[in-house]
Amino acid sequence: MSNLFVKYTGILAIICGVSVGLVAAAHEGTKDTIAKKHEADTRAAYKVVLPDLGNLKKLPAPGGLITDVQQSSKNGKPNGYIYTVTPSGYGGKVTLMVGISKDGDKITGIKVMNHSETPGLGAKSTEPAWQAQFKGKPLKDALAVTKQEPGKPNEIKAITAATITSRAVVTGVNAAREDYMKNHANGKD
Repeated sequence: MSNLFVKYTGILAIICGVSVGLVAAAHEGTKDTIAKKHEADTRAAYKVVLPDLGNLKKLPAPGGLITDVQQSSKNGKPNGYIYTVTPSGYGGKVTLMVGISKDGDKITGIKVMNHSETPGLGAKSTEPAWQAQFKGKPLKDALAVTKQEPGKPNEIKAITAATITSRAVVTGVNAAREDYMKNHANGKD
């Protein structure tokens, strides 16, 4: 019995070793392609949230909800900023990008990149029609969520039955707004 046990253990160890080797080889063979795809997707998202995208310079992220800050420059002058923020939604973290233009201190766009929200409800935060209401919003006042049609320039209409997700996205946008107003608005950079 002990010889049989040793034999089967050895066979199982060989099978496991070969399997691990194949998985490692597959990972090694695809990691560059995956990294390039991620970089291309990120660059495309930058252009969605800041259409007048110039040369990018990574700035230190202040922490909190803000995980990344990119400064866009044209002709050597900053023309906008892209913030990556991660507020908490109903199903977990919501990762989104927020574009802010130096021309008029306004939001140029948002894009939800990743979420764990409920399909058919909070997942509607990825729909371009809902995200479009952020475009052109002035940064003078923090944004607020409303369940009715917006009556003020700083209001965003909540997604029906997904108010928590709507508030999470607005919280993320407001974090970007606050950092921009504190550090970059009115010629501070």
